[in-house]
Amino acid sequence: MDWSKTKTIFIVTFMLLNIFLAYQLSEKQDQDRMSQVAMPELESRIDDQNIEIEISDSSLNQDVSGGPITGMHRTFQNVFLEQTLEGQQAELLDETRIYSEIDSPFSLVPANLEASMEGFLEQYIFRGEEYEVAAFNEEEGTVGLYQTFEEQKIDEYERENFHLELQLNDDNEVVSYEQTYMSIVEQAEEQELLTPLEVIDILLDDTSAGIGTEATVMGAELGYYNLLEVDANFQIFAPVWRVTIDEEDYFVNAMTGEVQTIG
Repeated sequence: MDWSKTKTIFIVTFMLLNIFLAYQLSEKQDQDRMSQVAMPELESRIDDQNIEIEISDSSLNQDVSGGPITGMHRTFQNVFLEQTLEGQQAELLDETRIYSEIDSPFSLVPANLEASMEGFLEQYIFRGEEYEVAAFNEEEGTVGLYQTFEEQKIDEYERENFHLELQLNDDNEVVSYEQTYMSIVEQAEEQELLTPLEVIDILLDDTSAGIGTEATVMGAELGYYNLLEVDANFQIFAPVWRVTIDEEDYFVNAMTGEVQTIG
């Protein structure tokens, strides 16, 4: 390992985090003042605009806490694969990526994908309990999963470049996979995050989102999204709400309420 390079990365990271956290605190204080002073009667507003919310009341107002985290890709060695991964033929594509072919294909049930996936993750995948399904492409025969932190996906806006990607055969059996794994570190004390209801209110106020009358809020999912890539193997992530409205995804920083611009 290049310790000089690693030391430089950590120094730069902590400097950037200090700047980021100061900005986040300022934004959060502004958001709190706006909520206290000018928070509209959201329920009346939703009724007036005939907006349908397909999220339970308990989820809309759930108390959630979190903060920024950093992730560094773990490096692997062939001897580790040989000693740890059984029932498969694993090799390294590079020092951070595992490719493996399963000795006996593992059957999945597309109609109940997550439940049928649990046994495979436990049996074949390094720290498989930390991964969660994000996408299933039946036509291409692939399942994409992201690593999680405290049960929240370390997600991507476009949901590409999965941390774990499974290749299926025509019988929906896993025949091979490719995996990366990140070591995660919390970088600040957890703070109270915005609720889905508060985020919906922010989106209704945001003219760039352009949410009109008779819209349907289909879901809200909290995840960690890339804030800054310090190095190819080292990233900073922030908690962000992915809110799906009329089948379109909107992203709001869960700490500051800033609507993320994608692309």
